[in-house]
Amino acid sequence: IELAKQLVQHADVLQAQLDINRQSSVELQSAIEYALANLPQLGAQVFDLSGEVVASNGVSNLLSELSLKYPHPLPAGGVVGEIGGLSVVEVNRQLLGELGQSGTLRLRIAIPTITWSAGVNKLAMIAAAISFLLAWLVLGRAFRALGDIHFSLARAAKSDLCHRVPIGGCGEIRGIANELNDTLDGLDDGTVKIQKVYVDTVLALSRTVEAKDRYTSGHSQRVAKYCVEMGEWLGFDYERLEILRLGALLHDIGKVAVPDSVLCKPGPLDDDEFEEMRRHPMAGDRILGAIPGLRDIADIARSHHERWDGKGYPLGVAGESIPLEGRICAIADAYDAMVTKRSYKPAMPLEKALGIIQKDAGSHFDPELAKLFVSMKRNGKGYKSLTAATEMGDNRCPDVHHPPPQVS
Repeated sequence: IELAKQLVQHADVLQAQLDINRQSSVELQSAIEYALANLPQLGAQVFDLSGEVVASNGVSNLLSELSLKYPHPLPAGGVVGEIGGLSVVEVNRQLLGELGQSGTLRLRIAIPTITWSAGVNKLAMIAAAISFLLAWLVLGRAFRALGDIHFSLARAAKSDLCHRVPIGGCGEIRGIANELNDTLDGLDDGTVKIQKVYVDTVLALSRTVEAKDRYTSGHSQRVAKYCVEMGEWLGFDYERLEILRLGALLHDIGKVAVPDSVLCKPGPLDDDEFEEMRRHPMAGDRILGAIPGLRDIADIARSHHERWDGKGYPLGVAGESIPLEGRICAIADAYDAMVTKRSYKPAMPLEKALGIIQKDAGSHFDPELAKLFVSMKRNGKGYKSLTAATEMGDNRCPDVHHPPPQVS
């Protein structure tokens, strides 16, 4: 804008000096050259009414000869555009003689195109590029390390203490990462100890519940055995198998809240007593969900009486909205209840129990899991020795590695 203002001032001065009617082209040429003697980079031309150049200050190269591309008005009274890769400011003035309009004065000046490499030799350009690349790499590592720290803190806030920060970044960030990892290690060790004490306690409670009724003794261990067998055939990894095993062992922990008169009744339950019994899944969820890290186990205790068709309890959820581990436990729990003797019924033959599971596939049970379980039992699968893995308090998972049986 400042350059345009200067150009407008020059145009006004020249306009006052020039009279195309009274001067020959030579005189006009001399007048222009004299007026612009101190600005040799300025292109000046005078055109007659037909558009012919009648005078020029000699700068008649590319700057003066070509038309301006993409002209845009400027507040100072000129326009700016491009000529052959140059940015150019242009100002035009009408020349008035004795007989009225007699010509046009046009002034142009090039604006240097400023680029990052202007006036810089190749060596300096290469050095600058290398410096930029190094800075980008350093900052990238630093911000990546900060992202890892943020992720670990976010996971820790959700009681997940397993994620550790990769050591990287600058010295201060590395120090923060090390301190965070040390803190998480300490918290993790403490959490593991707390979880172990808590799990041992609820396992003891579970044994106490089963000890009240000699007919249910060993029920949770057998349910855990069946669940782990199914989990193995489904390809669960060690961590998921362990969650499934503990969830199955503790699936009835909520029965500690059920009165003994209901829990140990020798005959069938009436409606009120059955309502009392129906509360044990949610009681188990509250007991197991009270400690960080046992949420998945609590989900199994809560959902093992849900039905595939949504007619189960306590929430009445259906289909795949029921946790997979809960669906597995539902089949194992029902099967063991059928094939073992209870105070109110004799043990059911294995084949009859499998027939009921097969019949109730798609209504009571997940149809695919029911097919898998029945196929396992009828084909003699799933009878691996898992005693050590399902002992109370034993945290090992069974070492079973076979392809799943074909489900018809």
